[in-house]
Amino acid sequence: MSTKNILLGFLLLSFLVSNAQFSYTLDQSIPVEINGKELAMPWAGGINASQVNTMDLNDDGKQDLVLFDRTANKLITFLNQDNQYKYAPDYESLFPNTITQWVLLRDLNCDGKKDLFTSDPFGIIAYINTTKAGAKLSWRPYNPDAQNYPKPILSKGFTIPVNVKINSDDIPAIDDLDGDGDLDMLNFYFIGPGTVEWHQNLAVENSGKCDSLVLQRQSQKWGGFTECACGIVSFQGGKTCDQLINGRAQHNVGKSLLAVDLNNDGDKELFFSEQTCSGLFLLTNEGTPTDALMTQLTPFPAGSPINLLTYPVAYAEDVDFDGVKDLLVSPNISVREYFGTNFQQSVLQFKNTGTAQLPQFTFVKSNFLQADMIDVGDGAVPAFFDYDGDGDQDLFVSNYIKTNGASQVSQFENVGSATAPSFKLVTEDFFTLSILNVINIKIQFVDMNKDGTMDFVFSYTDRRTRKTELAYLANSSAEKLSIKDGTVKSIDFSLAESNNWYVVDINQDGLNDILLGNDLGGVEYWKNSGTGLFELVTDSYLGIGASTERQNVTLTVADLLADGQADLLLANQSGKLFIYENFRKQSTAPAPITSVFYNSLLQKLESRNLGGYAWLAVASIFNTREPSIIVGTTLGGLQILRFEDAAELPDEPQISIYPNPIVRLDEKPIYIRADRSVSVQFYSPLGQKISENYFVPANEDYPINVSALSAGVYIAQFSWRGRIFSKRFIVQ
Repeated sequence: MSTKNILLGFLLLSFLVSNAQFSYTLDQSIPVEINGKELAMPWAGGINASQVNTMDLNDDGKQDLVLFDRTANKLITFLNQDNQYKYAPDYESLFPNTITQWVLLRDLNCDGKKDLFTSDPFGIIAYINTTKAGAKLSWRPYNPDAQNYPKPILSKGFTIPVNVKINSDDIPAIDDLDGDGDLDMLNFYFIGPGTVEWHQNLAVENSGKCDSLVLQRQSQKWGGFTECACGIVSFQGGKTCDQLINGRAQHNVGKSLLAVDLNNDGDKELFFSEQTCSGLFLLTNEGTPTDALMTQLTPFPAGSPINLLTYPVAYAEDVDFDGVKDLLVSPNISVREYFGTNFQQSVLQFKNTGTAQLPQFTFVKSNFLQADMIDVGDGAVPAFFDYDGDGDQDLFVSNYIKTNGASQVSQFENVGSATAPSFKLVTEDFFTLSILNVINIKIQFVDMNKDGTMDFVFSYTDRRTRKTELAYLANSSAEKLSIKDGTVKSIDFSLAESNNWYVVDINQDGLNDILLGNDLGGVEYWKNSGTGLFELVTDSYLGIGASTERQNVTLTVADLLADGQADLLLANQSGKLFIYENFRKQSTAPAPITSVFYNSLLQKLESRNLGGYAWLAVASIFNTREPSIIVGTTLGGLQILRFEDAAELPDEPQISIYPNPIVRLDEKPIYIRADRSVSVQFYSPLGQKISENYFVPANEDYPINVSALSAGVYIAQFSWRGRIFSKRFIVQ
């Protein structure tokens, strides 16, 4: 082998080893109790607006659960284990990465395995399930082009095949409508009035085989009805839309369809909703399988109609393991459109108390799966602090808005231990912050007033003016959270509602600076002037400037590898994590490390969508040298990224001070490094206190300026969990 090849091999190995340092698994082991109930899967990350499908993910013959949440553009997978759903995120990576807007799992080729339909800018595309027995889930494009990308599905129109084109917010019905065994399609007419097109699949008619899509548009007004406006329909032979609403029917908003035979007569009734409606409607079919005739529109359910902000969409799947399909309803929205949308209760479950032939849907609950996980609504921002001073990390989670119209902070006490955490909800309204009547609270614990205690720092947005402020509540205790002065103290710093911020001493001068993720995707560095004001140093810190690929990045700084070097963590609207290793030693940002999640199915590290916008906190919740990353999501939940093979911390803090002795005239600081976060005060040899408390973050080289000290021996007194440790250092 040549010297050149040996060198290349060595460089490649070095690269792989370097990147393999960051390896995390999604940990789901920590128990969580809310209102006396232990949650079944507390760390699943939350749900907002999910489309519901089932399929066999692991080839065990059981139907598992696959959700697609539009607000995070994310698939969420659950395994059916003993008739209970268990969050199984590794399966999410086995699906095509082109899924967008919506996904429906249907058996296209009648092989007993569900295939995949999803949106495309030019219509609808499909993937065929090619999974072999005992193998991992796999797919191939249906009707691929030269780049092996699925071509849009075609249907023969008046003369030639054309794309089945639908609005990006529409969800079509893909089902066997004429009873011949192959899949047909219904969709709202793309450019015309509110009528439904029927694309009949002629695969069986032409070849006798149910193995493909041979679509032909048979009607542009299937069922003989026209949707005029929300809850108003013109039926065949009845009043026109002009007569009903004094105007033409419009098709400028999203519409969804679900075809279900409710009376065992062979034809399909239609569950229907549209983007401007908060209700779901049922259209009764009195026609035949090949000649539908809708005659009646009723709100569903008849006794107590759904009122869900907004655009409630129905899905028929068996989710209670009794062999008959139930009805699930969730809003089909990509962003929060109304303050009144309740993202804690946005997946409605109706149990089929009838039969497969004659279904009867009975309401069960409005928080299907959401009740089994931490879900604070949307915009979950986590923070950790030993609130009660008992030696373990407690959890705080803020949200964008609650159903009372205000943002709140949930407080969870760690009722376990430093090595075996267990969380219990104490309150959903910490410090009764709801009385501020604001939205968009984001939180961090940091010593804001430099008194050696960790303060509760938060930003919030006024609902009326949409002005965003940064403020804090001062903590009066170095060992726990004790807010004696409840005055909200403003910080003179300008924010936009969508900005994300992180308070950290960037230049290690002992003053807290601010990193800001701005609207254009850049990272701004604001230096603390020492006078209570912050000065903009750069709007593209480390070269991370404006970009069309990211928006309002979230930021956190922590020493992830416990190597004494702080790392910069970023996340953006894609839900992906970016790690900039040892960032203070860089003049420009190196290529970020993104493949940090170990997938046990693929047996490799990968990048992953954690749940749309992601807010990051870093804490040693397992009492390990390498901390965990806790991620709050757009979906209102949390996920825990646990460092693989993390070393357990010793019983006592390992603390070093260097250089020791220090030459005062060199005007260089001494550095303190501890293997866990501690506070420190300095004393003269006579025991006289000569400094305030300093908070020393774990595993960082924390600088202390000693140029004002006279030559002599001094004592650094460290405090950790109520225990005191002392070290001497010499100033020459």
